[in-house]
Amino acid sequence: MTYMPTSDRAAPPAVYARAAPDAPLSPPLDGPRRVEAAVIGAGFTGLSAALHLAEAGADVAVLEAKEIGWGASGRAFGQVVPYLKITEAAILRQYGPDRGAAVIDAVASGPDLVFGLIERHRIECWPVRTGLIFAAHAPAGQRALERRAEFWQQRGAPVELLDAGRCAEAIGSSMYQAATIDQRGGHINPFAYVRGLARAAAAAGVAIHAHTPVDDISRGDGSWRVGTARGEITAECVIIATNAYTTALWPGLRESVVPVRGYGCVSAPLSDNLRHSLLPGRQSLSDTRRLVSAVRMLPDGRLHASARGPLGGPERPADWRLVDDRVRRLFPQLDRVPWEERWTGFIAMTADHVPRLHELAPGLFAGLGYNGRGIAAATMMGRDLARLAGGGIEAAFPRVELRPLPLAPLLPAIARGMAGLYRARDWLDQVMP
Repeated sequence: MTYMPTSDRAAPPAVYARAAPDAPLSPPLDGPRRVEAAVIGAGFTGLSAALHLAEAGADVAVLEAKEIGWGASGRAFGQVVPYLKITEAAILRQYGPDRGAAVIDAVASGPDLVFGLIERHRIECWPVRTGLIFAAHAPAGQRALERRAEFWQQRGAPVELLDAGRCAEAIGSSMYQAATIDQRGGHINPFAYVRGLARAAAAAGVAIHAHTPVDDISRGDGSWRVGTARGEITAECVIIATNAYTTALWPGLRESVVPVRGYGCVSAPLSDNLRHSLLPGRQSLSDTRRLVSAVRMLPDGRLHASARGPLGGPERPADWRLVDDRVRRLFPQLDRVPWEERWTGFIAMTADHVPRLHELAPGLFAGLGYNGRGIAAATMMGRDLARLAGGGIEAAFPRVELRPLPLAPLLPAIARGMAGLYRARDWLDQVMP
């Protein structure tokens, strides 16, 4: 059987939770009810969908198996990125010049959507929009960044290529010879953001029911029935928004993505001198490695870094020595890093690194597979699912047929093998011009 990431026992990171607004009242479902739209999953996708549906006048109920933001949404790294995981050239090849350009432009507007919701609903979630830095870990990475910068500069976007000297100034490190800074992006407290979306949705009239796992979905008498142990919801339309934590609710859906575990850690607050020397413009930093390698400074002076560990299976600790060595190589001014909190969570990967929007049946929709770019992409997906559920046709991501990945039971092992291959290729990039 395919391994599913249901074993995460810990709550989302305490460093996020301490600064998050209170969750709205979200009692478990208590008996049957009828609504226009039922949403399964209270993360970025589900709450964005619920909020946009309610603002359009729909009667909406959200069902969440655990707590609001408990899954990937509450454990994300926090970057709000105007790109997908794949290059713009790959998107144009996959979708053609017209549809591909529409996808690229829509994704580029994702940060505007996120920061617009934050401003409109006054969500306190550490919003920082001074840009994102993407650094070249090797000559091949520099060439990729040069192509991306040229692409966006030709379209008038505020994307700038930095040389080694300006990299050192912007990052507080001489590790990188080149980088781009994209002023459209930023970073946030993702758990506070998802709580804020929940509060906005509740204020718009959405009923949120936590601790109400869904057992089955069925169609009858012209309506959808969403079954739980605590009662049944009847709805005209249903949105499945469970991403990497999807269960067997609909045949083939959970087999259409590969759940991959990510790791994060934060330090104790650094001294004033240190915190002001690292990423002084408060941009978040990633580099061009195939496996995530990100770091940022939090408002209270904590250093936040991604880490590396087993991609699947039961929860096990990451190799924290590796992240410690990586961060100290990046910032030699850190004699030691006082790591204080560590956590894990699952993201959903797709075969082509493009999110999936499905109309599984008339009135039944799903959106998932954000490949580690979930804050902007999932918020967009929720908005678009709301439009489709309301009878619209406009969506950033093309609707595609559900196709389970082949060899689904072997995918976790394949993902582990691919991770090893990516590490080897990242290393080769550094030693070969």
